[in-house]
Parts: sequence; C-alpha cells; structure tokens
Amino acid sequence: MTEPINDGGAGAALPETNCFARPWTLELGLPDFASVAHADIEPAVRAGMNIQRREWEAVATNPAPATIANTVEALERSGDLLERALTVLYALTSATDCLDLDALEEKLAPELAAHKDAYNLDARLYHRFQALNDLVAASPDGRAHDADGRPIDPETARLIGLAVEAFERDGVDLDGEQAQRLREINARMTALETRFSTLATEAMHAAGVANYTATPALATTRPHAARQALLERAMTRGLGGEHDTRPLVLELAQLRAERAALLGYPHHAAIIAAQSAAGTTRAVGGMLARLAGPAMANARVEARGLAARMAADPQTQPGESFGPADWPLYQAAERKERFGVDDATLAPYLELWSVVEQGVFYAATALYGIGFHERQDLAAHMYDPTVRVWEVRDGRHRDAPLLGLFVGDYYAREGKSGGAWMSNLVEQSQLLGRRPVVINCANIERPDSGPTLLTWDEVITCFHEFGHALHGLLADSRYPSASGANVPPDVVEFPSQVNETWALHPMVLASYARHVETGEPMPAHFSERLRGQGAFGQGYATTEYLGAALLDQAWHTLSAEHVPTQVQDVEDFEHTALAGAGIDDALVPPRYRSTYFSHSFAGGYSAAYYAYIWSEVMAADAAAWFRTDGQGARDGDLGLNRAAGDAFRREFLSRGDSRDAGESYRAFTGNDPRIEPLLERRGLA
Repeated sequence: MTEPINDGGAGAALPETNCFARPWTLELGLPDFASVAHADIEPAVRAGMNIQRREWEAVATNPAPATIANTVEALERSGDLLERALTVLYALTSATDCLDLDALEEKLAPELAAHKDAYNLDARLYHRFQALNDLVAASPDGRAHDADGRPIDPETARLIGLAVEAFERDGVDLDGEQAQRLREINARMTALETRFSTLATEAMHAAGVANYTATPALATTRPHAARQALLERAMTRGLGGEHDTRPLVLELAQLRAERAALLGYPHHAAIIAAQSAAGTTRAVGGMLARLAGPAMANARVEARGLAARMAADPQTQPGESFGPADWPLYQAAERKERFGVDDATLAPYLELWSVVEQGVFYAATALYGIGFHERQDLAAHMYDPTVRVWEVRDGRHRDAPLLGLFVGDYYAREGKSGGAWMSNLVEQSQLLGRRPVVINCANIERPDSGPTLLTWDEVITCFHEFGHALHGLLADSRYPSASGANVPPDVVEFPSQVNETWALHPMVLASYARHVETGEPMPAHFSERLRGQGAFGQGYATTEYLGAALLDQAWHTLSAEHVPTQVQDVEDFEHTALAGAGIDDALVPPRYRSTYFSHSFAGGYSAAYYAYIWSEVMAADAAAWFRTDGQGARDGDLGLNRAAGDAFRREFLSRGDSRDAGESYRAFTGNDPRIEPLLERRGLA
C-alpha cells in the first residue's frame, strides 16, 4: 500500500482522506476532478511547497559534485504533489464558477511567488548548474561528461545553459536589501496578476460581452445607437466601480519597471525579449512598426467603403456616421455581398462535434497517423458533464500504442475565463515516464436544444487550439520543463497558427462541413468563396491586433519614473501610445484595452503579446512549404500527407524547447522563415 504523502515540514502527513494524498489512479494521471473536495486543495498546495523545498534543499546541500542525476534530473523530478494540486486549482478557477477557489488562488499567489523565488534566488543551485555548464563550455566538440562519467548530450546541455541564463536573469546575484526588495516585488506582482484575472473575468460576465473589444454581437445588433451602447459596455469595463482594474494596471507597470531596474535591464520588455526568439525589444519594435503603417492605411480604405454602405442603409438615421461599433455589422454585409457567404449561411454546415471529430481530428490523423477514441468513462470524472475525453493512439486503431489523452471543454459557462486556451493536465516526459494529457477550452454558447452550430471564427478557434494540443500530445522530450508548448512565448503560437490552415483544406472541409440535417456537403461555391476571401478585412483585423501589441509594449518599455500615477491617466496613456505608433484608436480600437488585457496584466504574455504576429511569420512561411509540391505537398495534395506531417512532428512538434526553435524550423523546412508570405496573407505586400 502506498504511504500517504508527508508534508516534509512539520512532520504531519497529508491525511489519507485528502484526494491529493496519492497520485491519481485514472489513466495517464488524468486528475479525478469528480473526487476533488475544494477543502483538500489548500493543504495539498502547502504540503507540496514544503516537500519541494526539501527536495531543492537536498540538491543544494549535496556534497558531491554536480551531475546530471543529482542536479538536473533531481530538480526535474521535484514538485509532483504541488504540480498536481495547482493543476486542479487552476483548471477549476479558469473553467468553472468557484468563488471560494478564486479567493484561494488570490490568497496563495504571494506564497507561490515566494516559493518560486526560493528556487530562483538560491545561489547554491545556480552554482551547481554553472559547474555543469562550465564542463560543456570546456568541451566545444560536444563530448562533455559529468562527474559520473555520463555524457552531457545536446538536449541536457541546452537545458543546463538555459537554467544558468534564467538564474542570472531572475536575480540570483542580488543580495541583501536588493534581494529582499525583489522578493517583495515578485510576491506583490503575482497577487496583482491573480486579482486582475478575477476582476477581468467578473467584468466580462457582468457586461455580457466577449473578453476582447469587438464583441461578436456587434455583427447583428441594430440600430446604430444599440451598437454604440454595446461597444461602450465592452470598452469601459474595468474603468470604474467594483471591477476597476486601473490601479492594478498602474501598480503592475510600476513594479515590473522597478524589477527590471533591479535586475539591470532598461525595462520589463527587455527581460521578456532576452528569453524569446526575438532577442531584443528593438527587433520587436521594428516588426510592429513595419506592419502598423500599412495596416492602418488598409483599415482606412476599408472604413471608407463600409461608411458608404452604412450611409446607404435604410436603417441609418440622420446624423449617424460610421464608427468603431459599426465594423462587424457592415463588414459582415460586405463579405456576404462579395463572397456570398456569412455566418448564417455557413452555420448549418458547421456543427461543433463534426468540426472537432471530422475536421480537427481528421486532419491530425491524415498528417500524423494518430487515432482518437472517446472515453466516456474518463469524462465522468471531469468537472462538468459537457466535457469530453478522447484517448489518442499513435496509429489509427484502438490497439495502437497509447500516445496521450485529449480533453475538450468547448462550452461557455458562468465564471469561465473568456477566450480559448490549451493547457497540460499532465506534461509529457521521458524522464518521468509520463505521457501527455492536454485540454482545450473554448467559450462556445450551448443552445438550449438542438445542435451547436459554429461561426467560421469559432471553427478557426477549434483548429487553432488543437494546434497547441498537438504540440503537447506529440511532445517527445526527456525533461518536463522543456516538453511540448514550454517554448519561448513568440514561438508557442506557431503550431497553433499552422494548424489553422487545415480548416480550409478541400479534403478536410469536405469531411466536416456537412449540413446538420441532410448530411449534404457544403456546396462547392461556398468553400471556393471562403478560400477566395484572402486578405479581406485584414486592414481592420491586423490593426486591431497591432493596437493591443503596441499597448503591451508601451506599458512595458517604461522606466519606473515614467509610469503614470493617476488612474485617470490610463486612457490618455493608451491614446498617446497608439497615436505615436500611427494607430487611430478612434476608428480601430485595440483588441484589448489595458483594463481587460489579461494577456498582459494577468501574467503569461506581459510584453509578449507581439508573439502572435512573430509566430505568424513562421506559420505563413510553413503554410507555403506545406502547399508547395516538391516540399510538403505531393501531387497537389497541399501538404495533407504523412510525409509532411511526420517531418513537422519529428523536427518541430516533438522537440519542445529541447532544441533551439530556429534550428528546429530550419530542420523542418530547410530555410529560415521569410516574412513575404505573412505580408501577402495580411494584405500588406
């Protein structure tokens, strides 16, 4: 019988009645959400932190020379209980309406920050990695061995080198008052980020809008005044009242700037760039500047056409003129007129589960040979009855080797965070003998009855998020910290954007786009018109995105003394920053304003929202590689074949961060990514 887990601190055992006292018994370690008592989570997190501290201390105080086994592998193995408890906590706070767990997450945030600092600022651990890194540096021929005589292979050497850089970047050399101030800043920032996430989600549900600015209902709302009121609700959330996030924005910007100065960087964005593929904020700024002007120019041209359409609309009243609230409605009308398709026309052919199983899964099977088999027995253990689970086999048939599990949580619900995301419930790792369990979450409205019919944007979201899922499912790394989507932020969106391209592939579309009642395939002229839309509407879409990316950079390239101090200055700062970059926010508001910009102020993508367009350079180039005969394509199949899929899997998806992303990309395509395909895709060529 497995012994209950000891907390390693006061000597008390985590009670056997606590659901985290032993590893999950479900297949591949899938969390048994149905057995989780909320009261079990906090003790498990605290016990997990205590145990991991003892594991770190054992490594730090080991008198033997640093080796792969006693340092790298020992640290990679640490923290199992904490990881399991936090996985459950974060899954429930992001996907369900659990006010008690929201409060717990906020309560634990500073303690978890302090726990992270206990590792990052431990000079003893740093010196052990540094000793191993010195061995690698002393053997430029790649034949370094550790004190046990074990070869330091390239994957391990990379992890060691990145660890040394991370220790240095995170302030391991600081001491005394500076180190203490860094700990205070990190704890406070984590608390603020957690609070921002909670308030932004609450504000979204209270306003009845999407997490982004141009909420989808704008495309069907009439009259003009109602659209303006709806956009106002979307854009003013977080600007006052109980959900006012402006004080959090200002304090986070201030603390991030102060932290950067402590660490020897000019600003927070420089820290993020240093650990990303971009390398420097100059490179990031250059990319955004190159795109902003042409995108805004295209948006103005689009606006003139839509303004004329609005003026001719019989429902337009005297004195009403085209503005930001009107883009979705009249752009949809323009699309319908030019291409003969709109969401209402397409919806009967886009049923959710057909899109997922006959589209998303179909493409993955065709490319990578993997098979999907639903597991209703495992779904019964999830946190909501609408969540589904599939086992993923490394082959089409049920007797093929088990690769991992895929969890699909597609429906919106009260308390669920906005948008869509992928996360790992279990990280793949050769070292730990773990196979991956990944989840996709979305916010598709579930009808009271009948089938769930999607918009085209929701179809793309399904393919996009499953690209992230594939990054996790096809991971084949030794170390969990380098597995799957654990890559630099400006690389992580690449697999998801590549996967979007399969939504319109003729064979994939023919598989899933069938009339929900008759089963008839989508008419050929519909699919042809979808493919023919090209850069339609990309002036607005690109400018909207760039506005948010530029805001993110503007806040995070400030020095501490230049951060605004008054909440009423937040809006002025936004406008000035966007105007300085050539963006007319009165015509095209940013996709996210600061007050609900969770990517930036709830952590994760701070100073890194540019990553979507940076990754898209690779994605557009890779899409061209897939569809070119003699490269990815065979006999005009546009790349939907096992040879192309296996190349992408072998050289990129499986690698995670075990190899430099640029090296992996070149191994995959034979060249560095070119920007021209992106410019063409976005109508900026």
